[in-house]
Amino acid sequence: VILAVLTAIIPSLITGDWGEWITTAITFLVISCPCALVISVPLAFFAGIGAGSKLGILFKGGISIEALKNVKFIIMDKTGTITKGNFVVQKITAAADLSEDQIIAMAAACEASSTHPIALSIMEEAAKRSATVQKAESIEEISGKGIKAKLAEGEALCGNRKLMDQFGIDISRQESGEGTEIFLALGGKFAGHITIADTIKSDAVDAIAAIKADGLIPAMLTGDAAGSANAVARTVGIAEANVHAQLLPEDKLNALKEIRKQNGAVMFVGDGINDAPVLAGADVGAAMGSGADAAIEAADVVFMNSSVSAIPQAIKIARATGRISMQNVIFALAVKLLVLVLGFVGFANIWAAVFADTGVAILC
Repeated sequence: VILAVLTAIIPSLITGDWGEWITTAITFLVISCPCALVISVPLAFFAGIGAGSKLGILFKGGISIEALKNVKFIIMDKTGTITKGNFVVQKITAAADLSEDQIIAMAAACEASSTHPIALSIMEEAAKRSATVQKAESIEEISGKGIKAKLAEGEALCGNRKLMDQFGIDISRQESGEGTEIFLALGGKFAGHITIADTIKSDAVDAIAAIKADGLIPAMLTGDAAGSANAVARTVGIAEANVHAQLLPEDKLNALKEIRKQNGAVMFVGDGINDAPVLAGADVGAAMGSGADAAIEAADVVFMNSSVSAIPQAIKIARATGRISMQNVIFALAVKLLVLVLGFVGFANIWAAVFADTGVAILC
């Protein structure tokens, strides 16, 4: 505005041609109108949000896209994020005098009244095998360890290693599997054990490969056992050095802060209510749409289809949006500066100024 005023007055006082220089000053004012910048940059981000929504990726605003294009580390929870969160019986090992069907039937009898996902997976396996599941005479839950039940054959135990140790059941010869292990004993003797594992999402391997191809480092933070976490990490292509297992919610947050301190901006992807603090603490928090409401509320981005492939897709959209918005800024300023100079030396009229304002805004 100051430049326009000076352009209108000073040359006019010298030349006396007020009409020409006032027209030039008005041209300056039209060119300097920031429509192209004010409109095109937000529109680039709105376009990014729209592109994401078509793929089931919901950005909660332009700030989320701006932050996402700068992340260096992609940190993921295991259960419900990389895996489906549906536990499936992988292996049944029975003692010499028992069959696999007898073991699964015994476990189902002990777990019949439980709604835990592991108990449900045992019940599903028993139904799949058409095993006859008897009703236990009594069931006692031992917190953090498992179940003690009274069956027709005698007292049965169904639980983890701690339960077996409590009742003096020798399981030292049993090899540890890659998953959650349920041990069974009958009448004070080891009867068998069941290995249960979560199933990996079908797109997880390709998605992790795409994340690496984008120059980002994938990592895993999980509350699950180290053996299970490392097995999943090996399958999908995450280096074991970047796997942090057996973490409580506060431990996850501390681990995330340490990774950020060493490597720069981080994105965390999770789905559970325990992930809410980490989602809020990350530079960008992303929640699976199938996850807990608290996680979705705390997240900056929501993947409605709950697929792992949405992670590299979101990063590509964020980077493309950043490039386009910067191109718009440079293009708009360059054209405006060019027309300003041409207008001052008399080669650009008011219509060139209109193009430099409205035309450039439309082109951006």
